[in-house]
Amino acid sequence: MFYKTEELIVMQFACNDIDMDEVAKCSLGLTKAEYRVFCKYRTLKKKVPLAELSGRTGLDRTTVQKASLKLVQKGLLSRFQHNRERGGYEYLYEIEDREMIRSKVREIVRSWWEQVDEGLKWW
Repeated sequence: MFYKTEELIVMQFACNDIDMDEVAKCSLGLTKAEYRVFCKYRTLKKKVPLAELSGRTGLDRTTVQKASLKLVQKGLLSRFQHNRERGGYEYLYEIEDREMIRSKVREIVRSWWEQVDEGLKWW
């Protein structure tokens, strides 16, 4: 059974609640800062420079930059170089395909279930 509290989607599992954000964070192997940055990118519908995302998350620019690079390495963000008119450039970041990310989480959770199911055979 699922229910929503404020911004959280929670699944009731036996006598414990499972926070879907925790499931996603754990299955994608993200730190708290990476997940916070990921969630902010997820809410945006455009390519965003680091400075803007830093302001939107309240995290310092270096933290956002490190988290964004990790998210690119994990295939959750795309990075684009934007050349400025007066010279120089900046990188813009955008979330990858949302359905692909959902599928990735589903696949990992399914794998967890298979391991639990296999373990129950020996329990």
